[in-house]
Amino acid sequence: MKGGVFLRGFNFEKSILTTKQTLTHIDLAIKEGKPLSLSRFGIGELTYLFSGKIPLLVKHFERYKDYSGITRSEETIRQELIKALKTSDLTGLPPSFRSEFWADKTQEILKELNYSPSLVCSAWVMHDAVLEGSFWPWIKGKRAVIVGRRSTEAVPLFTQNGVTVAGAIHLEGYEGIAQAHSGIAKLPEWDIALVSAGIPATILVPRIAESTGKVAIDFGHALDMLMDGERYNHLKLVDDYNSEKD
Repeated sequence: MKGGVFLRGFNFEKSILTTKQTLTHIDLAIKEGKPLSLSRFGIGELTYLFSGKIPLLVKHFERYKDYSGITRSEETIRQELIKALKTSDLTGLPPSFRSEFWADKTQEILKELNYSPSLVCSAWVMHDAVLEGSFWPWIKGKRAVIVGRRSTEAVPLFTQNGVTVAGAIHLEGYEGIAQAHSGIAKLPEWDIALVSAGIPATILVPRIAESTGKVAIDFGHALDMLMDGERYNHLKLVDDYNSEKD
């Protein structure tokens, strides 16, 4: 169920789902064979939604730009993110207890776009599922497609934890969205696509859900957290990536 016109007094935090409720919504969609997309709008996505209005945010995000798959113009990315925001079934947004600044900015952009999402969870809901220890019990037994820079590398870990990996699709940067989408659409038997590819993931998951009639999740750094465990270090991943590109 998509959102609608922004209502006076609307505050997304009043109806934000818990991690357990979010996973239950996903399970129900899989059980009923219905499409469901979860796009997450964290710091990077909100930065580019404000790109024309607050250029300083984009400047501060420069360190993360390439790593986050931003390989097109700011306006192109902004328009694609607006489309994803308005077509996602379940929208991940930053609650104020995690960041009051970004929660306020989220409220501001929703008002500007005259849009209120129908179903909202935390932008870090999948990270929370990993940290709370609920992710592996929940995903066990499902048929998953893993999409992103580390997709192939992640296959053994998922297999060891009782997940049937139906495919591993590489996705790097905005230009890789169409090819990844095509590759996913050709896979015959799967329940859920986990897409960890920065901002391209946010853009892609509503397209996957619409075209396949299945569940697609913007999985983000939850994949890195699973793979790296206690060694997980976001800034190191970013800096290592930037060093390899130089």
